[in-house]
Amino acid sequence: MIRDRKSRWLIPMAMLAVVCVMTTASCRTTTEAPTGPWDVSRAENLEWQPDDARFGQGFALETSGLAFEEGVLWATSEKYARLLVMSSGDEPVARVVDIEVPTHAELEGLAIRDGRIYLCDEAHGAVYRVDLEDGIGHFEGTGPKPLVAVELPLVDVEVEGGKIGVEGIEVSLDGTALFVLLERSGDETTGCVSRIWRLHMEKGRLRADGDSLEIALEDCNWRLTGLAWEGDQLLGLKTQYPGSRYEIVEINTQTGEIVVAQDLTAYLRGVRDDGWGNNVEGIAIADDGALWLIGDNAVTGVIDDPYPPPTDERALLLRIPRSK
Repeated sequence: MIRDRKSRWLIPMAMLAVVCVMTTASCRTTTEAPTGPWDVSRAENLEWQPDDARFGQGFALETSGLAFEEGVLWATSEKYARLLVMSSGDEPVARVVDIEVPTHAELEGLAIRDGRIYLCDEAHGAVYRVDLEDGIGHFEGTGPKPLVAVELPLVDVEVEGGKIGVEGIEVSLDGTALFVLLERSGDETTGCVSRIWRLHMEKGRLRADGDSLEIALEDCNWRLTGLAWEGDQLLGLKTQYPGSRYEIVEINTQTGEIVVAQDLTAYLRGVRDDGWGNNVEGIAIADDGALWLIGDNAVTGVIDDPYPPPTDERALLLRIPRSK
């Protein structure tokens, strides 16, 4: 069941925006007061400075997964076997790190906890773990070795590789399990749902703790993508294709019920006017409560090239401060 939490937050019906440009960021301010947990009137579209210019935002990076830990943002370049490890200030500096994964992997979701990175691969219907020997210190100095991803076999999980597959991942609060998100299943005749499995980590594999949670969708144009914790509340990014609606939802991890926390549709539709792609897929919450989002700026098939091509639609990195 889906319900708007109107008693607490007003969902914006319209937004009059003006663009302001700064040195490395642009923001859209509105004439309205904040209308949810995050203040879109102070939102910023940030430009990162990569140590490899081929992974700047003017290339078809297909950035999808996003996570935040200890002041550092982590993002995936979905089809190019790279992680972007970024500072989270006004002028993010991005280190581009190779990661060893199977050929034609599509790294959609990313989570990190206590020096371990978890990735979900839509193409192969797989989950990987990467152990950082020195935590973030692994990336100090120059020329870090490629990270090695180890597959964690899935037990009692009905997931197959394919285009509509595993899209999000998050570590449980107690660190003993992973939440893995299937963006959508079903069809117009049966109705569509998103599914979330809670997977217990045991002996190098992941076993489902019972049936998946079913998240009801209005129709098969909707889907859930990114997952992130805000305190003890699991959040999800719910979008309607193509670029029609964007909602941050609170997920009840016992029942699968979701509550709309904030509608970001007006803002995210508007970023296209400034040359940003708005197919947002990853979300993260920073220590100061800010909401971060990242966008997949290309739609492609199987990729064999080692580097992404240039594109007119820039990869979006968006920071929205917590409402005061």
